[in-house]
Amino acid sequence: MSKSIEFWTNFTAMDPRDAANQARQFEQDGWDGAVMVDSQCMFTDVWTYLALCAQATDRIQLGTGVTNMVTRHPSVTAAAAATLQLISGGRASLGVGRGDSSLAYVGASPQRVNEFEHFLEVTQTYLRGDAVDMADASAMLVGAKVGFDNLAIGSAPEGSRVKWLQQYDMAKVPMEVYATGPKVIAAAARHADNVMMMMTAAPARVAWGVGIVRDAAAEAGRDGIGIGCAMMVVPHDDLQTARDLARPQVASQARFSVMNKRVMGPATPSQTATLLNIADAYDMNRHGSVEGAASAHADAADDDFVDQFAVVGSVDNCVERLIEISELGVDRMSLWLPYARGEVSARSYDLLMTEVLPRVRAA
Repeated sequence: MSKSIEFWTNFTAMDPRDAANQARQFEQDGWDGAVMVDSQCMFTDVWTYLALCAQATDRIQLGTGVTNMVTRHPSVTAAAAATLQLISGGRASLGVGRGDSSLAYVGASPQRVNEFEHFLEVTQTYLRGDAVDMADASAMLVGAKVGFDNLAIGSAPEGSRVKWLQQYDMAKVPMEVYATGPKVIAAAARHADNVMMMMTAAPARVAWGVGIVRDAAAEAGRDGIGIGCAMMVVPHDDLQTARDLARPQVASQARFSVMNKRVMGPATPSQTATLLNIADAYDMNRHGSVEGAASAHADAADDDFVDQFAVVGSVDNCVERLIEISELGVDRMSLWLPYARGEVSARSYDLLMTEVLPRVRAA
């Protein structure tokens, strides 16, 4: 491997009372960072969860994977992320996306791309401690009476900002956008500190995304943008066992590439057909469920598709695949673990930590 790459993973402990223990374990195991999902109707509160993790650890970076900018006002999200940065000693990361299950479970679709890009810019302004125009800030509120007419207020705030940031000498929280489509990837390259591509493990798709990031960043006159990719990685002695363990989340992650029933990014005819089948069959009621292998969308992801869109199987195969992807221009790899808990997933994790990652890091 020509350069140092950070390896992150996802928290799988659903009970926040188990968060600290898993965070300590991840830190002990050598992960560079770990993220927790923000989906208020499916999981407990992400910021409380990450705060518990921060208090239990000293080194590992902690972030949302991901939150959105609709269910919370950008100032609220920025303040929460900055608070985590403060209590963790500078280890926070704000991972954002257009919203999926967090919006679906309140009857909404992902945020429009042009609106999303503007919210990225506004959130970065809050994270820097700078002022957002008051009219812009109030326009992002739902159901609020805008303005100060008939209110007992002599001097209104001149702008909307996270004022308390001025009290602390700490680095700005890096904002990371999780993206799949070309428009969102480009928007992330223009405004975010890092771009995490949910392109799965197909090298052609990762390379395509890296190219978009580089072109959009160059056009915007930006450099130093971090580029990462997220994928399921499930080593196991038995290939079929690995496939079955990865399948539910592979289908969930693949759906982002066909969110609007149109395949985004390079795909073979077979991959295109499978992606469209996943889109047609997707059952949001089973989203994120460890029993997802019994769902229609997981069943639509056949073995060949899982082999291509995830890293599964023998240690040698997993090492070879990860090294191949690492050479495509990424500086972070987020290796997602199955939410299933048991002897099978424990064996997979053991192989990942004791055999796969040491060999990949040494390559």
